[in-house]
Amino acid sequence: MQSKLQEQFTQTKHYFALAKKDIFTPYLLGLTFLPLFFALLFIGGIFYFFGSTWYAMLYDSLRWDLNLSITWLAWIQSSLDYIIQTTIFIFLAFLFLVFSLLLTLTICSFLAPFVVNFVRNQHYPTCPLEGNTSTFASLFSLLGVYLLYLLFLVLLLPLYFVPFIGSFVILLPNFWLFSKTLVADVGEGIFEKNELKRIKLEQKSRIRSVVLPLYGLSLIPIIGFFAPVFALTTLAHLFLNLKSNATF
Repeated sequence: MQSKLQEQFTQTKHYFALAKKDIFTPYLLGLTFLPLFFALLFIGGIFYFFGSTWYAMLYDSLRWDLNLSITWLAWIQSSLDYIIQTTIFIFLAFLFLVFSLLLTLTICSFLAPFVVNFVRNQHYPTCPLEGNTSTFASLFSLLGVYLLYLLFLVLLLPLYFVPFIGSFVILLPNFWLFSKTLVADVGEGIFEKNELKRIKLEQKSRIRSVVLPLYGLSLIPIIGFFAPVFALTTLAHLFLNLKSNATF
């Protein structure tokens, strides 16, 4: 058991080292900044033009005017207003995070074939690509994943406002979405659909050993900007290595 974990750790380090070299090539650097640029432009534009309006609208609809005429009780109204304002701010920041993640991962779905082809041509030129999933099927599947993700967010919504716990709860559905979409984006471009299902089942621990640190990197400020394409590159190395060596 220990030797197996050590082997997985060594292999994960190898995939990360290869991806680190690849990500600084001009081609992948261009792909890296593409989703970042569009995500920030789109989400930032929405909040710039509508953020203050939404904030004011939510505040006006949620604010409770207690009509306290006694001066020394005014602190109750002030405290209530502060709680409502803080809650609205957290909610809008939460929406920004969710929409940024969804938009970035959607763009990465279109970039995945380019990343897979680049890694394959650079490191595994004799490895055939057998992905046969149509673009329509991929987008339909992605839509289903997003709907489940939004359902998870709604079910966990009461926990987001619990101090300390709320900041960690949001990590769970985000990890599920991160793992589900990126593994599918890369795997479907390399393997036939049924073969990919088998590999995800048989190589679950190896895939998780790669995805977990990738998700951790995505949470680090600044570095997280480069995480989606870096994750695609690392997973491409993982799956292409599995396919070329036929170790599954």
